[in-house]
Amino acid sequence: MVAEIILGLLVWTLIAGTEYFLYPAFGWVMFVAVFYWVLTVFFLIIYMTMTYTRIPQVPWTTVGLCFNGSAFILYLIAAIVDASSVTKELDSHNYNSWAASSISLLVGFISVNNSQWTDYSAYSYFQIVTMCDLVMILFFYIIHIFRIYRTLTCVSWPLAEFLHYLIGTILLLIASIVAASKSYNLTGLVAGATFGFLATVLCVLSIWSSYKVSCITQSTSKYHA
Repeated sequence: MVAEIILGLLVWTLIAGTEYFLYPAFGWVMFVAVFYWVLTVFFLIIYMTMTYTRIPQVPWTTVGLCFNGSAFILYLIAAIVDASSVTKELDSHNYNSWAASSISLLVGFISVNNSQWTDYSAYSYFQIVTMCDLVMILFFYIIHIFRIYRTLTCVSWPLAEFLHYLIGTILLLIASIVAASKSYNLTGLVAGATFGFLATVLCVLSIWSSYKVSCITQSTSKYHA
């Protein structure tokens, strides 16, 4: 339930950072996300305070089943509506590669963290690199989702993003090679190194995406000038 609250909060806050009110479809998605997030918080409070023990007349098991079933159906409909309503802008980024690289980094970090280390310095370096890369990816994701780059025009965001991915990719490649060489066929460490290499490839795709966006931005600027 805590995971539902965190992920639900992430859903509606990201949508709230956009001009969703201009599109009826996104208004529906926003309604579903906020409505079920509030209900989830309500049920969490009910269970944490054990209020359900003081109201035995309510069939809480049935209520929970109906709530989760309806949430599944409406969230699925909202996800389909959201995905079908998204249109790419001229300066849009490859958010798919951002999301995929974030997941790969997180899985790699968890795999290594839950395994017995064969070399402390090597895997400490791997964890530091993966977490730093993950934090920076989320940082740029928030920058673009909430369009903060339009306010902080003093920063060259395409250049900053390009340098981040370039440096991060090099460090991640080194960390993955070191992790692979020190894994000694331990499943968790091998999985961590594998996802590290996968995240490296995805970061390269993000570099290419940043380069294309930078070229488009410069071309557009020259055209308007």
